[in-house]
Amino acid sequence: MNALFAKVRASAFTAGADAESFVAAAADFLAELNAIHPFREGNGRAQLVFFHLLAARTGHPVRLEIIRRETFMPAMIASFRGDLKPLIGELRRLLG
Repeated sequence: MNALFAKVRASAFTAGADAESFVAAAADFLAELNAIHPFREGNGRAQLVFFHLLAARTGHPVRLEIIRRETFMPAMIASFRGDLKPLIGELRRLLG
């Protein structure tokens, strides 16, 4: 867990980071966080709130209200299996 949260100190999560670097780093972070989460229920919501806070901190506000469950859930599942492309696409779409 310490190694995962150390990633938040990366340049992709600092103010002024470009959107593509932020989205790629956020997808990687969320995929790992999802894989190690301790609870079955509520993780997705907590992860999205954390993503929202990271995005705001970097100057890339997100629009969580436009999440489409039918595409976001499969993207999270793909990321668990090592394929970050669908999740990167979903996160990119949420940027304001």
